Amino acid sequence: MLIVRKTDRLEGTVKAPPSKSYTHRAVIGASLADGESKIINPLWGADCLSSVHGCRMLGANIELNKEKDEWIVKGGELKTPDNVIDIGNSGTTLRILTSIASQIPKGYAILTGDDSIRKRPMQPLLDALKQLNIEAFSSKLDGTAPIIVKSGKIKGNEVKIRGDISSQFITSLMMLLPFNEEDTKIILTSPLKSKPYIDITLDILNKFGIKIDKTDNGFLVYGNQKYKAIDYIVEGDYSSASYLIAAGVLINSNITIENLFANSKQGDRAIINIVREMGADVKVKKDKVMIEGEYNLEGIDVDVKDIPDLVPTIAVLGCFADGKTEIYNGEHVRLKECDRLRACAIELKKMGADIKEKPDGLIIRGVKKLRGAKLNTYNDHRLVMAFTVAGLKAEGETIIEGEEAVKISFPNFVDVMKSLGANIERLSN
Repeated sequence: MLIVRKTDRLEGTVKAPPSKSYTHRAVIGASLADGESKIINPLWGADCLSSVHGCRMLGANIELNKEKDEWIVKGGELKTPDNVIDIGNSGTTLRILTSIASQIPKGYAILTGDDSIRKRPMQPLLDALKQLNIEAFSSKLDGTAPIIVKSGKIKGNEVKIRGDISSQFITSLMMLLPFNEEDTKIILTSPLKSKPYIDITLDILNKFGIKIDKTDNGFLVYGNQKYKAIDYIVEGDYSSASYLIAAGVLINSNITIENLFANSKQGDRAIINIVREMGADVKVKKDKVMIEGEYNLEGIDVDVKDIPDLVPTIAVLGCFADGKTEIYNGEHVRLKECDRLRACAIELKKMGADIKEKPDGLIIRGVKKLRGAKLNTYNDHRLVMAFTVAGLKAEGETIIEGEEAVKISFPNFVDVMKSLGANIERLSN
């Protein structure tokens, strides 16, 4: 667990951790490409290492070189796994590899994960694969993992899927369908949520030589395409940097966050505009963000349809802002590692926040001051980091349980915060 105490000053220059979304897609793309690819500056987080494990189980040869900070991937030859693929807590890995596993030469692949993963919805993807002649089903017949996937040839030139549950389902189909012999239309039957994650997928696939066009109601994936081996440098992660940005904005600070690209396709780059709209004068250069806090923030309304991972960060900012902050369009935020809307409401209330849960979001009336409390993080990495930021600004001492969850996306989060002067200490249970 972490003990977080009020911190008066943050100062220094740090690097944003590499992007989780880009690392996942890059290592899976490289595993599907003939020849040798290099993933440079990958995220060495538990979720991305789950993708490495899954790709190895499906036949890729992946060498991890910590010294050079690169992964060398020899891909192109899928094989039938000789054991169940356990992907831990990584929803992205489960969803993308469920589709890819259908292209093994024979037999079945079985994918499962931890308690949280075995509750995440999979049925929309399983239904979509069925339309393509791919047999994939829940072993419990309830649309959740373990998922059993049978080797099969893709047939058909059209697949319909909802766009409002998880963009990962659409990413999964996009990475599979180049293997179809014919061109395939992905038709979205409801509006697309988390669209920036699809933009990331399109960006990566384009780098690996895969051509996909946008259509009026979805996407057209060209058939008979081959992934080509590349060397790929992973950019910094705006989702993870949002906690550093929030801390800088709320506390007396002078911090620079490097490895954040101004032209990034990441949706969570929106954190810059959100804090600016709330009143923070954050400076953005080509590849870094500079903050001299603290700022008096004003509450705003935020549509989180495309930025679900920013919800815990925005909730904390709202607690310290003047007036009302409303988070809306976030029903899908309940389907993450935990129900993040409920968790934010329950836990921040313990600190004295005026926060109300609604079906698609949160209404937060700024109280300007929180007090330390003992917080449950539901094994959710984003809650650990957001609540740490709240604890740095709160009066007294905040105890945060489940700190080890940060290994999923920002393994050195605590050390980075301490290097800036954050008053945090680790306590072993």
